[in-house]
Amino acid sequence: MSNRLIFVVGLALLAAVPATLEAQAESIDSPYRWREKGFRVGLFGGHHAGNRGRLEFAQGPTPVAGARMRVRASSPLSLELGATYGAADRWTLDVLDEAGPMVVDTVAAGWLRADLGAQIGLTGARTWNGIHPYGLIGGGFVFGVDEGASEFLADQALEPFRYDISTAPHIFVGLGFEIFPSETIGIGFEARDYLVRVTSPDGFLFGSTLDLFEASGAPAPQGSVWGHNPEFSISIWYYF
Repeated sequence: MSNRLIFVVGLALLAAVPATLEAQAESIDSPYRWREKGFRVGLFGGHHAGNRGRLEFAQGPTPVAGARMRVRASSPLSLELGATYGAADRWTLDVLDEAGPMVVDTVAAGWLRADLGAQIGLTGARTWNGIHPYGLIGGGFVFGVDEGASEFLADQALEPFRYDISTAPHIFVGLGFEIFPSETIGIGFEARDYLVRVTSPDGFLFGSTLDLFEASGAPAPQGSVWGHNPEFSISIWYYF
């Protein structure tokens, strides 16, 4: 009888050990949670604070919308491919006026931007208290689409003074964070700074034109400049 009692008690203790270990595991409280899914696609909208430049002839501020795809390459690193459209406008300048450059017209300056970049998770592939903070870096090209032409520059002799976006390179850096209403849905909030190259029309750099700039006290144009263009956006991501 004594041996049978010892055997029964032993079985009871063995059965209690897993339950005890499970209770201990459940008591571990960490703010970090691993994200299993790494491939996602998203749609976003926001505002692009376009920089017209010192002479204010480049494309201006505009709402933007687009799509992005990200794939996790390692715990902290995801690669990004994106496309963005902005229906901006720009001001047409009369740079031959003796009083200095004057805005004489406003025309469309729509653009399409292609981005290739990297997202660096500041907490790796984990969330911190349900939030995933990250940094961004990348580059690409801006293509002019739906660009308007001013009647003020319709004369063929003024062709060198016409500005077009054409194709312009850019680089960007940014910060953001993402929250997760579910395992497959993420909502991202981002601030990026796009440095876009703007090239002055050839006519702005003619000797006679530069003399007019100097005489009027207006800032002299440069062949090309890289302007800061802050952009703020909200994204909806779907994880596969």
